[in-house]
Amino acid sequence: MDSICRICGSSKYQNYIAKEMMFGTRNQFNYFQCDDCRCLQIESFPDDIAEYYPKNYYSFSRYDGKKYLGHKGTLRKFIYNYSIFHRGFIQYLLESFVNSFKYSQLLSDLKVSKQSKILDVGCGNGEAFLYPLAEIGFKNLLGCDPYLEDDIKYPNGLEIFNSEIFAIEKKWDFIFYHHSFEHLSNPKAHLTKIHSILENNGLCILRIPTSSSYAWEHYQTDWYQLDAPRHFYLHSIESIEVLARETNFHVQSVVFDSTYYQFMRSEAYKNDIPMNQKVTLDGISYMKRKIDKVKFKKLTKVLNATKKGDQAIFILKMK
Repeated sequence: MDSICRICGSSKYQNYIAKEMMFGTRNQFNYFQCDDCRCLQIESFPDDIAEYYPKNYYSFSRYDGKKYLGHKGTLRKFIYNYSIFHRGFIQYLLESFVNSFKYSQLLSDLKVSKQSKILDVGCGNGEAFLYPLAEIGFKNLLGCDPYLEDDIKYPNGLEIFNSEIFAIEKKWDFIFYHHSFEHLSNPKAHLTKIHSILENNGLCILRIPTSSSYAWEHYQTDWYQLDAPRHFYLHSIESIEVLARETNFHVQSVVFDSTYYQFMRSEAYKNDIPMNQKVTLDGISYMKRKIDKVKFKKLTKVLNATKKGDQAIFILKMK
């Protein structure tokens, strides 16, 4: 089948066949990578993509918020708040007691305030990003996700709509896509909509897996973040720049933030082990896994520094 790149219009590409491996169905899907903008994309969108987001998909169940209750919850909220607004030596000491809120560095760099108007698109139940912000006093938050069964309203005031971004009209200071932009069939339409609902100095933040990575080059279709067929587009630096230009944005910065999972999980896929399959390790295998983890963490740090990690944060500003 002849394909045309949906991002840049090129007809030069390489073909690939990828398997569904999160749930281990091993159904096959055709992908191709554009020779010009380097975007890796699914050849045909599934007729019913909803069947690949079952009810037990990791981010759809309503969040119970238990980790923010009691003395431990109070401490956790204090540390999250401090790590966003007071980064420094004391913050690193505090984070040694409670796992850090993984978005605190990003939010600190963006200089958000508790009055900032923040929209998170494709946020699932909001557990990872919006819910902690609501717990520490952010007031102008909203999430939307078309795959939720119903709207969600949490006791802390956070609301998440069962909708696409196209139903949102209010203006926003920051619009985030935390690993949701790669799931879209119409990324250009989303950026066009974003441009219309961002405040003049607002920013769009895309946190996505990228084909501009060592992991894609090394593992090819065993790369776990290809995630067929849920990921329609695995963007490159070049393809994001093309989309930005065509929707009146420019790429303000790119920060690579991959983790060692790019190796651990891709190695599992390489050995035909799905993500949801539990593996029992003997003593030798357990020690090998520990050693690999240390090795892969070191390599990940190098790859991020050299812009070859398998995921990145693209910050877009309106022209």
